[in-house]
Amino acid sequence: MIPVYFIIAVVIGGLIFRTTKRERIFTLTFMFLLLQALFLLYTALKKDTSELGIFGYDSLGILFFGVLVLISIAVFCHSKRYLDNENITQIRLYNIAFISLCISITGTYFSNNVTATWVLIEATTLGSALLIYHRRTERALEAAWKYVFVCSIGVLIAYLGILFLSIILKNQHGNMSFAGLAEAVSTSNPLYLKLAFVLVLTGYSCKMEFFPLYPIGIDANHVTPAPMSAFLSTAMVNMGFVSIFRIYKLVENSSVAGWSQNVMFVAGFISLLVSTVYIMQVRHCKRLFAYSTVENMGIVLLILSTGKAGMAYAVFHVLMHSLIKSTVFLRLSVIGKTFKSYKLENMGGYWQISKEGSLVLILCLLGLTAIPPSALFVSEMYVFSILSKQIITMSLLVLMVCVILYFLCYKFLKIIYGKTPKKNLSFTEDKLSLIIQFSLLGIFFFLGIYQPQWLMNMIYECVR
Repeated sequence: MIPVYFIIAVVIGGLIFRTTKRERIFTLTFMFLLLQALFLLYTALKKDTSELGIFGYDSLGILFFGVLVLISIAVFCHSKRYLDNENITQIRLYNIAFISLCISITGTYFSNNVTATWVLIEATTLGSALLIYHRRTERALEAAWKYVFVCSIGVLIAYLGILFLSIILKNQHGNMSFAGLAEAVSTSNPLYLKLAFVLVLTGYSCKMEFFPLYPIGIDANHVTPAPMSAFLSTAMVNMGFVSIFRIYKLVENSSVAGWSQNVMFVAGFISLLVSTVYIMQVRHCKRLFAYSTVENMGIVLLILSTGKAGMAYAVFHVLMHSLIKSTVFLRLSVIGKTFKSYKLENMGGYWQISKEGSLVLILCLLGLTAIPPSALFVSEMYVFSILSKQIITMSLLVLMVCVILYFLCYKFLKIIYGKTPKKNLSFTEDKLSLIIQFSLLGIFFFLGIYQPQWLMNMIYECVR
């Protein structure tokens, strides 16, 4: 089935490339999203099976693919309103890049082969670059070239890690599947395994957006259209997480498990520190929430550093982060159109403009700061409870989280209640946008209060 999925998706992309009418482009993109939904149903029915020897439908892939489909539909609906001044070429390339990203990310979620995963991750770089250069400005061009260059370097570093994994398999007649590697790591050379892990972690940090290659994600979100920032900060980040998570599971069952946890902790702590420093001084909304992504991915690494017991919480945190962060950026796409700017100094008094939209922002603030009933509270409390006996570490973490909470609240509330910098702002609230955003928030807060057994069972299956 997966070859059929890829073929149909490529055909739809080709038809969009040849189309010159706006509505037909969006119709074809909607057909692709229907294909995504049907493929999700197929993967759920074919759970724990494999195809072509390099794709497998496991719980981890299905969970993140389900979130991808949900966010893709939301992004598509907002993009139709957002792309109101673009010419037909821009709209065509925007949708083609969107589809190509969905295809590559979907393949990554279900890839059970290290090399195939690497190829698919590399493929996302070109699609992302097209979206970053969407506005055709000098800054967008600079950001696009930076993204291509840094991501290519990052993926190259990850490839070096894969080469060390291949050395591990050299004398064991295995293959580059995760199952084959799982059998080999128990008797492998610890040095090769350490090098492989740290290189893969460093390389894929450009996609998951944590230290050290996080800056490229910040710049990308700065210039990318806001609906697509919602996609890059969730689906793309999730792709990086899934790829690293699969490698980490291998290492966790080896003799270097403790060492890998220390590496995770250092990377997570530095990511949290970086986000704290920059959130205090950033004055651009999209960069503000991009640094919030760095913060949350730092927390995810801290959770993973607690060992096997923390893996389920890490998966849950990333899934929940996708729901709340996509809602934030989708609301920003509306706010940016209202104020004609994403700079904080050009925003204010949003409550007087849109009370419903302001309520969305307030709920997003509660969600991002992990205030109950935020679903992020569940996983953040876990990591703090585990680290509570380490007084110095715990004190620093609490301090950083409090600083981030303060500045997020300060800057959120400035947008909602601050002085309106411009007069006679023309604004028409899109009811569909509100319905989508409140629906995502509803799912997010519901899962913060109650986690269905079927969901938790699938998450626990990801860890086994």
